[in-house]
Amino acid sequence: MSSSSASASAGSDAASANERIRALVDAADGADGTWPAEAYEVLLLEWAAAIHGHVDEAA
Repeated sequence: MSSSSASASAGSDAASANERIRALVDAADGADGTWPAEAYEVLLLEWAAAIHGHVDEAA
């Protein structure tokens, strides 16, 4: 894969993760007052992996 293709894919993956984060935040806002911390953390890791182009399995 070329660097421009990888860059485009990472950008698309990051945008997708960002949209899922926004949906989670919107769903949590006005819910029962609890925060879905574990789901949020997973989505943040996916977003960070997309930005950096890799997944850190240790996280």
